[in-house]
Amino acid sequence: MKKELRKLIDLPEGSLSFEDKTVMYMMNNLGNVDPELRDTLIYSLFARGFEENAFTIKQQQMIVTGFINNLGLFTEIDRKKDDRVFLRSFSALLGSILLDADGETPLFTDKQRELIFKSAIDNLKKESDFRGYVPEKGWAHAIAHGSDFLGYSISHKNFHTADINSIFDVIRCVMNKLTVPFIDEEEQRIAYAFFQGVSSKNIKEQDLVSFIQKYDNEVWEKYSESKGELSAFYRLSTWFHIMQNWYFMFFEYQDIKEILYLRIKKYLEKMFN
Repeated sequence: MKKELRKLIDLPEGSLSFEDKTVMYMMNNLGNVDPELRDTLIYSLFARGFEENAFTIKQQQMIVTGFINNLGLFTEIDRKKDDRVFLRSFSALLGSILLDADGETPLFTDKQRELIFKSAIDNLKKESDFRGYVPEKGWAHAIAHGSDFLGYSISHKNFHTADINSIFDVIRCVMNKLTVPFIDEEEQRIAYAFFQGVSSKNIKEQDLVSFIQKYDNEVWEKYSESKGELSAFYRLSTWFHIMQNWYFMFFEYQDIKEILYLRIKKYLEKMFN
């Protein structure tokens, strides 16, 4: 089947089409540990397939039904350094592709869409495998890919929530599990998800300002109480990197930029003076 997928990936734009059995194979191997099969072929073909409208209506529903019914987003999510991380991570990427397509032409029912929005939030809250690149198996990157999925969810035109704190709690949950620094730009991906939410007006600017003020105080308090514990420093440093990314992302949002400037300045003064 890899040979067939290689032939498909080489087809010029606009000439792509799939047999039903190929779509089923792609769904069944979404989390395969072979990086060429999973990443270079299957993920790329899903992305191209929806972008080029190459899937039939029946195939689109096969993909949507398989994604929702199986919810590989949560398979063995409490385990660290387990190969099921590839299924979770690439399920999140598929979720991003589906939400992007759904924003143009509806793929989901309202009930399905609400489930997917909730799953995007819960996936990042529960994820415990923070690896980036895994030798011989390729990108796990569950936090980065989950952040992409979150961004597509909270920026979707149909997204709404009565509990804004549940979204900000994603950052708390990720940070509370962090014991070593991120090394593959996960902070940037987390930051960008929230930028998408604010820029789409699904998250109010003032809600983000309030969160920054409150959470910054929390992180500093825990760091002060830690008595030099490395994990507390890594969390503080990671939070600093998220704020740095936000400062440039929100450069034209005056209220957000001002609070970020003050909190970044505070970090630099405390850590280097």
